[in-house]
Amino acid sequence: MTDKITVRYYDGKRNVPFPAELSSDGAYLRIVYGDGQTVFHPLHQAEYIAAVGGIPPVLELPDDVRIEFIGNEIPDWLDLKHKTMLRHVGHFEKSWKWVGIGFVTVICVIFVLFKWGIPGAAYHVSRSLPDTTLKQIGDQTEQAIVQLTKASGLKPERRQKISDLYYKTLKPSAPAKLVFRNSKTIGANAFAIPNNTIIITDDLVRLAKNDHEILAVLAHEQGHLKERHSLQQALRGIGTGVFLLVITGDSNDLVSSLPATIAAAQYSQEFEFEADLYAATELQRLGLPPKHLADFLLRLQKQHGHEEHGATNLLSSHPLTQERVKRLETLSAK
Repeated sequence: MTDKITVRYYDGKRNVPFPAELSSDGAYLRIVYGDGQTVFHPLHQAEYIAAVGGIPPVLELPDDVRIEFIGNEIPDWLDLKHKTMLRHVGHFEKSWKWVGIGFVTVICVIFVLFKWGIPGAAYHVSRSLPDTTLKQIGDQTEQAIVQLTKASGLKPERRQKISDLYYKTLKPSAPAKLVFRNSKTIGANAFAIPNNTIIITDDLVRLAKNDHEILAVLAHEQGHLKERHSLQQALRGIGTGVFLLVITGDSNDLVSSLPATIAAAQYSQEFEFEADLYAATELQRLGLPPKHLADFLLRLQKQHGHEEHGATNLLSSHPLTQERVKRLETLSAK
Protein backbone atom coordinates (compact mmCIF):
# COMPACT_ATOMS: atom_id res chain seq x y z
CA MET A 1 0.00 0.00 0.00
CA THR A 2 1.27 3.46 -0.91
CA ASP A 3 1.52 6.55 1.20
CA LYS A 4 -1.68 8.35 2.09
CA ILE A 5 -2.67 11.77 0.80
CA THR A 6 -5.56 14.02 1.81
CA VAL A 7 -8.29 14.53 -0.81
CA ARG A 8 -11.93 15.59 -1.07
CA TYR A 9 -14.25 12.68 -1.69
CA TYR A 10 -17.75 12.76 -3.22
CA ASP A 11 -19.60 9.48 -2.64
CA GLY A 12 -22.02 9.97 -5.56
CA LYS A 13 -25.07 10.09 -3.28
CA ARG A 14 -24.70 13.62 -1.95
CA ASN A 15 -23.11 16.63 -3.56
CA VAL A 16 -21.05 17.20 -0.43
CA PRO A 17 -17.28 16.74 -0.22
CA PHE A 18 -15.84 14.61 2.58
CA PRO A 19 -12.28 15.06 3.82
CA ALA A 20 -10.66 11.73 3.07
CA GLU A 21 -7.40 9.84 2.85
CA LEU A 22 -6.42 8.21 -0.44
CA SER A 23 -3.97 5.35 -0.94
CA SER A 24 -3.55 2.59 -3.51
CA ASP A 25 -2.22 -0.95 -3.82
CA GLY A 26 -1.74 -0.59 -7.59
CA ALA A 27 -5.05 -2.22 -8.47
CA TYR A 28 -7.54 -0.44 -6.22
CA LEU A 29 -7.98 3.01 -4.75
CA ARG A 30 -8.59 2.96 -1.02
CA ILE A 31 -10.64 5.81 0.45
CA VAL A 32 -11.11 6.37 4.16
CA TYR A 33 -13.59 9.14 5.01
CA GLY A 34 -16.22 10.21 7.55
CA ASP A 35 -16.09 8.19 10.73
CA GLY A 36 -13.61 5.69 9.36
CA GLN A 37 -15.72 4.43 6.46
CA THR A 38 -13.53 2.65 3.94
CA VAL A 39 -14.36 2.07 0.28
CA PHE A 40 -12.38 0.59 -2.59
CA HIS A 41 -12.59 1.56 -6.27
CA PRO A 42 -10.84 -0.24 -9.16
CA LEU A 43 -8.00 1.96 -10.35
CA HIS A 44 -8.64 1.15 -14.03
CA GLN A 45 -12.11 2.74 -13.79
CA ALA A 46 -10.72 6.09 -12.72
CA GLU A 47 -10.81 8.82 -15.36
CA TYR A 48 -8.21 11.49 -14.78
CA ILE A 49 -9.12 15.11 -15.49
CA ALA A 50 -6.15 17.46 -15.37
CA ALA A 51 -6.17 20.75 -13.48
CA VAL A 52 -7.49 23.72 -15.47
CA GLY A 53 -7.01 27.25 -14.18
CA GLY A 54 -8.06 27.27 -10.54
CA ILE A 55 -9.85 23.90 -10.79
CA PRO A 56 -7.77 21.12 -9.19
CA PRO A 57 -7.17 17.72 -10.84
CA VAL A 58 -9.94 15.17 -10.40
CA LEU A 59 -10.55 11.44 -10.63
CA GLU A 60 -14.03 10.53 -11.84
CA LEU A 61 -15.44 7.06 -11.13
CA PRO A 62 -18.69 5.23 -11.94
CA ASP A 63 -21.92 6.19 -10.12
CA ASP A 64 -20.88 9.88 -9.92
CA VAL A 65 -18.11 9.14 -7.45
CA ARG A 66 -15.44 11.83 -7.56
CA ILE A 67 -12.04 12.31 -5.95
CA GLU A 68 -10.72 15.87 -5.93
CA PHE A 69 -7.09 16.57 -5.19
CA ILE A 70 -6.39 19.50 -2.93
CA GLY A 71 -3.22 20.59 -4.72
CA ASN A 72 -2.68 20.93 -8.46
CA GLU A 73 -0.48 17.87 -8.61
CA ILE A 74 -1.31 14.21 -8.10
CA PRO A 75 1.11 11.72 -6.52
CA ASP A 76 3.51 9.89 -8.82
CA TRP A 77 2.47 6.54 -7.41
CA LEU A 78 -0.98 6.83 -9.00
CA ASP A 79 -0.59 4.97 -12.30
CA LEU A 80 -3.36 6.59 -14.34
CA LYS A 81 -4.15 6.38 -18.04
CA HIS A 82 -2.99 9.42 -20.05
CA LYS A 83 -1.73 11.09 -16.87
CA THR A 84 1.42 12.50 -18.45
CA MET A 85 -0.35 13.72 -21.58
CA LEU A 86 -3.14 15.42 -19.64
CA ARG A 87 -0.65 16.97 -17.24
CA HIS A 88 1.10 18.53 -20.24
CA VAL A 89 -2.24 19.77 -21.52
CA GLY A 90 -2.85 21.38 -18.17
CA HIS A 91 0.51 23.14 -18.35
CA PHE A 92 -0.25 24.35 -21.89
CA GLU A 93 -3.59 25.76 -20.76
CA LYS A 94 -1.80 27.87 -18.17
CA SER A 95 0.63 29.29 -20.73
CA TRP A 96 -0.48 32.37 -22.68
CA LYS A 97 2.02 31.45 -25.36
CA TRP A 98 0.44 28.04 -25.97
CA VAL A 99 -3.06 29.44 -25.65
CA GLY A 100 -2.18 31.92 -28.41
CA ILE A 101 -0.68 29.19 -30.59
CA GLY A 102 -3.76 27.05 -30.03
CA PHE A 103 -6.09 29.92 -30.93
CA VAL A 104 -4.20 30.67 -34.16
CA THR A 105 -4.20 26.96 -35.03
CA VAL A 106 -7.97 26.72 -34.57
CA ILE A 107 -8.52 29.81 -36.75
CA CYS A 108 -6.29 28.30 -39.47
CA VAL A 109 -8.13 24.97 -39.34
CA ILE A 110 -11.52 26.73 -39.63
CA PHE A 111 -10.23 28.82 -42.55
CA VAL A 112 -8.97 25.74 -44.41
CA LEU A 113 -12.23 23.92 -43.66
CA PHE A 114 -14.40 26.69 -45.11
CA LYS A 115 -12.03 27.62 -47.95
CA TRP A 116 -11.26 24.15 -49.29
CA GLY A 117 -12.66 21.41 -47.07
CA ILE A 118 -16.42 22.03 -47.29
CA PRO A 119 -16.36 23.18 -50.96
CA GLY A 120 -14.25 20.16 -51.93
CA ALA A 121 -16.57 17.77 -50.13
CA ALA A 122 -19.64 19.43 -51.71
CA TYR A 123 -18.07 19.09 -55.17
CA HIS A 124 -17.40 15.38 -54.82
CA VAL A 125 -20.71 14.58 -53.11
CA SER A 126 -22.69 16.46 -55.79
CA ARG A 127 -21.07 14.28 -58.44
CA SER A 128 -21.50 11.01 -56.58
CA LEU A 129 -25.23 11.30 -55.89
CA PRO A 130 -27.30 8.94 -58.09
CA ASP A 131 -29.74 10.34 -60.64
CA THR A 132 -32.70 9.10 -58.58
CA THR A 133 -31.57 11.23 -55.63
CA LEU A 134 -31.00 14.26 -57.85
CA LYS A 135 -34.49 13.85 -59.30
CA GLN A 136 -36.10 13.53 -55.89
CA ILE A 137 -34.33 16.61 -54.53
CA GLY A 138 -34.94 18.56 -57.72
CA ASP A 139 -38.64 17.65 -57.90
CA GLN A 140 -39.17 18.94 -54.37
CA THR A 141 -37.28 22.13 -55.22
CA GLU A 142 -39.32 22.62 -58.39
CA GLN A 143 -42.54 22.11 -56.47
CA ALA A 144 -41.48 24.77 -53.94
CA ILE A 145 -40.79 27.29 -56.72
CA VAL A 146 -44.05 26.47 -58.52
CA GLN A 147 -45.96 27.12 -55.31
CA LEU A 148 -44.34 30.58 -55.08
CA THR A 149 -45.21 31.47 -58.68
CA LYS A 150 -48.09 31.43 -61.14
CA ALA A 151 -48.58 29.98 -64.60
CA SER A 152 -46.79 31.86 -67.35
CA GLY A 153 -48.71 34.61 -69.09
CA LEU A 154 -46.54 34.46 -72.22
CA LYS A 155 -48.28 33.51 -75.45
CA PRO A 156 -47.78 29.86 -76.48
CA GLU A 157 -45.96 30.87 -79.67
CA ARG A 158 -43.52 33.01 -77.64
CA ARG A 159 -42.80 30.14 -75.26
CA GLN A 160 -42.30 27.85 -78.24
CA LYS A 161 -39.83 30.24 -79.85
CA ILE A 162 -37.79 30.41 -76.64
CA SER A 163 -37.91 26.64 -76.35
CA ASP A 164 -36.59 26.39 -79.91
CA LEU A 165 -33.75 28.74 -78.96
CA TYR A 166 -32.77 26.33 -76.22
CA TYR A 167 -33.37 22.94 -77.85
CA LYS A 168 -32.63 23.71 -81.54
CA THR A 169 -30.10 26.55 -81.35
CA LEU A 170 -28.16 25.96 -78.14
CA LYS A 171 -28.54 22.15 -78.45
CA PRO A 172 -27.09 21.23 -75.01
CA SER A 173 -25.66 17.73 -74.72
CA ALA A 174 -27.92 17.04 -71.74
CA PRO A 175 -31.02 19.17 -72.46
CA ALA A 176 -33.08 20.22 -69.47
CA LYS A 177 -36.83 20.59 -69.05
CA LEU A 178 -37.72 24.22 -69.69
CA VAL A 179 -40.46 25.67 -67.45
CA PHE A 180 -42.03 29.13 -67.73
CA ARG A 181 -43.48 30.78 -64.61
CA ASN A 182 -44.74 34.22 -63.64
CA SER A 183 -44.27 36.09 -60.35
CA LYS A 184 -44.33 39.75 -59.43
CA THR A 185 -42.42 38.97 -56.24
CA ILE A 186 -39.56 37.05 -57.85
CA GLY A 187 -39.41 39.26 -60.93
CA ALA A 188 -36.82 38.69 -63.66
CA ASN A 189 -35.28 35.43 -62.61
CA ALA A 190 -34.01 32.00 -63.63
CA PHE A 191 -33.40 28.79 -61.70
CA ALA A 192 -31.24 25.76 -62.56
CA ILE A 193 -32.56 22.80 -60.54
CA PRO A 194 -30.78 19.44 -59.93
CA ASN A 195 -33.56 17.39 -61.61
CA ASN A 196 -32.28 18.91 -64.88
CA THR A 197 -34.86 21.68 -65.03
CA ILE A 198 -34.49 25.36 -65.93
CA ILE A 199 -37.23 27.71 -64.76
CA ILE A 200 -37.41 31.21 -66.25
CA THR A 201 -39.91 33.93 -65.45
CA ASP A 202 -42.02 36.08 -67.76
CA ASP A 203 -40.33 39.21 -66.44
CA LEU A 204 -36.94 37.88 -67.49
CA VAL A 205 -38.21 37.29 -71.02
CA ARG A 206 -39.71 40.78 -71.17
CA LEU A 207 -36.52 42.38 -69.87
CA ALA A 208 -34.43 40.95 -72.71
CA LYS A 209 -34.08 43.26 -75.73
CA ASN A 210 -33.59 40.38 -78.14
CA ASP A 211 -33.56 36.60 -78.32
CA HIS A 212 -29.76 36.50 -78.25
CA GLU A 213 -29.89 37.79 -74.67
CA ILE A 214 -32.41 35.12 -73.72
CA LEU A 215 -30.18 32.52 -75.35
CA ALA A 216 -27.25 33.86 -73.31
CA VAL A 217 -29.23 33.51 -70.06
CA LEU A 218 -30.28 29.96 -70.97
CA ALA A 219 -26.64 29.08 -71.71
CA HIS A 220 -25.65 30.57 -68.34
CA GLU A 221 -28.23 28.43 -66.54
CA GLN A 222 -27.12 25.38 -68.52
CA GLY A 223 -23.64 26.02 -67.15
CA HIS A 224 -25.03 25.92 -63.62
CA LEU A 225 -26.74 22.61 -64.41
CA LYS A 226 -23.64 21.09 -65.98
CA GLU A 227 -21.53 21.87 -62.92
CA ARG A 228 -24.37 21.09 -60.47
CA HIS A 229 -23.84 24.48 -58.85
CA SER A 230 -27.19 24.70 -57.05
CA LEU A 231 -26.61 21.32 -55.41
CA GLN A 232 -23.04 22.23 -54.50
CA GLN A 233 -24.18 25.53 -53.00
CA ALA A 234 -26.82 23.76 -50.91
CA LEU A 235 -24.34 21.09 -49.79
CA ARG A 236 -21.91 23.82 -48.75
CA GLY A 237 -24.69 25.24 -46.62
CA ILE A 238 -25.26 21.84 -45.06
CA GLY A 239 -21.52 21.46 -44.46
CA THR A 240 -21.55 24.76 -42.62
CA GLY A 241 -24.61 23.60 -40.71
CA VAL A 242 -22.85 20.38 -39.68
CA PHE A 243 -19.91 22.45 -38.42
CA LEU A 244 -22.31 24.60 -36.39
CA LEU A 245 -24.02 21.42 -35.16
CA VAL A 246 -20.70 20.22 -33.75
CA ILE A 247 -20.26 23.58 -32.04
CA THR A 248 -23.84 24.22 -30.85
CA GLY A 249 -25.58 20.83 -30.94
CA ASP A 250 -28.54 22.29 -32.88
CA SER A 251 -29.26 20.22 -36.02
CA ASN A 252 -32.39 22.00 -37.35
CA ASP A 253 -33.06 18.99 -39.61
CA LEU A 254 -30.31 19.85 -42.07
CA VAL A 255 -30.86 17.16 -44.70
CA SER A 256 -34.64 17.54 -45.04
CA SER A 257 -34.18 21.27 -45.66
CA LEU A 258 -32.01 20.65 -48.74
CA PRO A 259 -34.75 21.37 -51.36
CA ALA A 260 -35.65 24.67 -49.70
CA THR A 261 -31.95 25.53 -49.48
CA ILE A 262 -31.56 24.92 -53.22
CA ALA A 263 -34.62 27.04 -54.03
CA ALA A 264 -33.10 29.95 -52.11
CA ALA A 265 -29.54 29.29 -53.32
CA GLN A 266 -27.47 32.34 -54.10
CA TYR A 267 -24.47 31.31 -56.10
CA SER A 268 -20.94 32.09 -55.08
CA GLN A 269 -18.65 34.29 -57.13
CA GLU A 270 -16.77 31.19 -58.26
CA PHE A 271 -19.93 29.52 -59.56
CA GLU A 272 -21.13 32.64 -61.37
CA PHE A 273 -17.84 33.05 -63.18
CA GLU A 274 -17.91 29.38 -64.19
CA ALA A 275 -21.45 29.69 -65.56
CA ASP A 276 -20.54 32.94 -67.34
CA LEU A 277 -17.55 31.25 -68.97
CA TYR A 278 -19.69 28.31 -70.07
CA ALA A 279 -22.26 30.69 -71.58
CA ALA A 280 -19.53 32.72 -73.31
CA THR A 281 -18.03 29.57 -74.82
CA GLU A 282 -21.43 28.40 -76.10
CA LEU A 283 -22.28 31.80 -77.57
CA GLN A 284 -18.94 31.95 -79.37
CA ARG A 285 -19.56 28.45 -80.70
CA LEU A 286 -22.76 29.81 -82.23
CA GLY A 287 -20.96 32.84 -83.64
CA LEU A 288 -22.44 35.25 -81.08
CA PRO A 289 -20.49 37.63 -78.79
CA PRO A 290 -20.63 37.01 -75.01
CA LYS A 291 -21.52 40.70 -74.72
CA HIS A 292 -25.18 39.67 -75.06
CA LEU A 293 -25.02 38.25 -71.51
CA ALA A 294 -23.12 41.31 -70.29
CA ASP A 295 -25.76 43.65 -71.74
CA PHE A 296 -28.54 41.71 -70.04
CA LEU A 297 -26.78 41.74 -66.66
CA LEU A 298 -26.30 45.51 -66.85
CA ARG A 299 -29.96 46.03 -67.71
CA LEU A 300 -31.01 43.76 -64.86
CA GLN A 301 -28.77 45.70 -62.49
CA LYS A 302 -30.20 49.01 -63.68
CA GLN A 303 -33.77 47.76 -63.28
CA HIS A 304 -33.20 46.94 -59.62
CA GLY A 305 -31.31 50.14 -58.96
CA HIS A 306 -28.34 48.54 -57.17
CA GLU A 307 -25.88 45.79 -57.63
CA GLU A 308 -26.30 43.20 -54.95
CA HIS A 309 -30.05 42.99 -54.37
CA GLY A 310 -33.17 42.40 -56.42
CA ALA A 311 -33.59 39.25 -58.46
CA THR A 312 -32.93 36.44 -56.06
CA ASN A 313 -31.07 34.12 -58.40
CA LEU A 314 -29.70 35.74 -61.54
CA LEU A 315 -28.28 38.84 -59.85
CA SER A 316 -28.77 38.86 -56.06
CA SER A 317 -25.64 37.99 -54.09
CA HIS A 318 -23.77 37.51 -57.35
CA PRO A 319 -20.23 38.84 -57.60
CA LEU A 320 -20.02 42.48 -58.55
CA THR A 321 -21.88 42.79 -61.83
CA GLN A 322 -19.26 45.17 -63.24
CA GLU A 323 -16.58 42.53 -62.71
CA ARG A 324 -18.66 39.92 -64.53
CA VAL A 325 -19.44 42.34 -67.36
CA LYS A 326 -15.77 43.24 -67.71
CA ARG A 327 -14.82 39.57 -68.07
CA LEU A 328 -17.57 38.94 -70.62
CA GLU A 329 -16.60 41.98 -72.67
CA THR A 330 -12.98 40.83 -72.62
CA LEU A 331 -14.07 37.45 -73.95
CA SER A 332 -16.15 39.19 -76.64
CA ALA A 333 -13.10 41.13 -77.80
CA LYS A 334 -11.08 37.97 -78.42
